[in-house]
Amino acid sequence: MKATEFITEAKVSIKDQIINDVRQNGGKTDEYFVRFTDIDKLGFSAKQQFGRSPDVDDPSFTPDYIGAGKGNPALWFYPLKTYLNNKDLYAIEKPYVWLVRLKPSAWLQPVDLNTKTKQEAPKGKERVGMMKNIKPFPAAIFFKSGFDVVGKYYDYAGNHKRHGLVKGKPEPTLFQRIRGDV
Repeated sequence: MKATEFITEAKVSIKDQIINDVRQNGGKTDEYFVRFTDIDKLGFSAKQQFGRSPDVDDPSFTPDYIGAGKGNPALWFYPLKTYLNNKDLYAIEKPYVWLVRLKPSAWLQPVDLNTKTKQEAPKGKERVGMMKNIKPFPAAIFFKSGFDVVGKYYDYAGNHKRHGLVKGKPEPTLFQRIRGDV
């Protein structure tokens, strides 16, 4: 990579990169979802941090539940439209941003305040989670891997801290403690 390419790439925001990737891949914006995390693995792996969310058939299900203590292991995503139109999303400050696209064979059950029953997926599709259409922030909740990763982005500049600020001050040495420099 040439230096000019690197500088140009560094000036492009993550939002711009996501828009470019969506244009290249095509499809509807309703098929795309965004996730923010502070770890660099995505998917159903040991390093991924799952939240927990009750499914529609769970007795403790409420459509406006936001938390991680009850229900099945789940990955939460924002719809792409929500990410593009809102700057106040939860966890948006995390350095890793993931853009995923719903697989053609996957289906998210639409859920609103009146939803009480779990629906079967349409013919030829598999139910992989639910799409909460709740204001102010709708969310796609995946109980199964029903998406393909389109892009991985790291917001280095927005979260960069100098070395001493990240790790803190080093422990005082034995000689510093003896001399009283601490």
